Amino acid sequence: MLKAGFSRVDVTPPLGSSLEGYFTPRHAKGVLDPLYLNALALSVGENKALIVTADFEMMRMTYMDIVRKKISERVGIPENNIMISTLHPHTSIAVRATRGNNILDDRAYIDMLYRKFCDASEMAINDMADAELSFGIEETSEKIAFIRRYLMKDGSYVTNPFKRRNEVVRPYRDADNNVRLCRFKREGKKDIALVNFSTHPDVIGGEYISADWPGFARRFVEKDIEDTHCLLINGVEGDSNHYDFTSELKSGYDHSRHMGRVIADTVIRLWDKTEEIKVEGLSSDVEIILNKTRTDGIDDYEWALKVYNDPDKSSYTGAELAKSSRVVNLISAPIFQKIPVTVINLGRIGIVGFGGEPFTQYGDDLRERASDRIIICACCTNGGEGYLPTTEAFLEGGYEASASPFSPNLEEQCLESAVKLLNK
Repeated sequence: MLKAGFSRVDVTPPLGSSLEGYFTPRHAKGVLDPLYLNALALSVGENKALIVTADFEMMRMTYMDIVRKKISERVGIPENNIMISTLHPHTSIAVRATRGNNILDDRAYIDMLYRKFCDASEMAINDMADAELSFGIEETSEKIAFIRRYLMKDGSYVTNPFKRRNEVVRPYRDADNNVRLCRFKREGKKDIALVNFSTHPDVIGGEYISADWPGFARRFVEKDIEDTHCLLINGVEGDSNHYDFTSELKSGYDHSRHMGRVIADTVIRLWDKTEEIKVEGLSSDVEIILNKTRTDGIDDYEWALKVYNDPDKSSYTGAELAKSSRVVNLISAPIFQKIPVTVINLGRIGIVGFGGEPFTQYGDDLRERASDRIIICACCTNGGEGYLPTTEAFLEGGYEASASPFSPNLEEQCLESAVKLLNK
């Protein structure tokens, strides 16, 4: 019998904390809305698994491993049965140790954070009750996710071409605007909605803490569907965001709220139309991929260091800034990069987490390779190791490919690992 439990814990950092994203320092001046950990505990027979989502921009695998170990010691669930996914809002913190402008260096807060992850996990397990699982998928009523890489008139690919909108030919591909919903119906307790949508939560900007559209979506679902908890998983979002460079550009807090409203409305339409999923087993596993570190650009190290240390970043393109950061960090980079791939098998549903920011193509290709399964993808899962571009994108260039420390065979490695774990 399937059991499911839920918990939520506030992990809003102190004012003054470094906010991640972009290439200039930012520090939290206030709180627009709190940041949370949301935990979903699952069990079938003796097998248990945990999904914990965090309203953080990222956590590197080094820290994720510590968290999973501590959770395992607290609740007795194997580390490989624990999936932690950060939702990637850019009005939040990053927990990482690499060089950069916005590194969180608050040991007291990080130590508290470890305990909060354990608390959320334990409370979700204590909340478990018999559950029935059903699934539904529907496209949003309007497009709110867009591919942010554009083919330009000169044949190049540019990410977010703000200054070159008149040179845009077309976006690289169409974004996925589907909402995927797993409904856990529980007798005598609140139902649980696991909502999956894919795009960059980089709508608000500024220096005020917020969970961006994922936070709004959760709140609207819980407000409009009585007696329901909502946990949201951000999917394959590495080359997507909320801007449509062929139309009016929209952003800010109100637009973030609107995006959350659109997602929640889709969940509401799906709620009583989901299809029952029989769950006869539960399994989870993690595989660590080794991908050779890219060293191209090392001959430009002096240039990269100059760009990296230049306080005025306005004269450089996004791709130049990304390349400079990657090249500067080569001085301490390992020969091989580690990328975790995590899969939870729950009946026909496979929840697949990649340890970075996978391009949207990953989701399409994985669903094609595992066409007999319902696939839910998660970004920044058990690690936030960087952009995970497609093989083509490495060849075409652009911001994400310039920033990524990986080699071009990365996509095939990730997909092969995911399919293998889905079939275990």
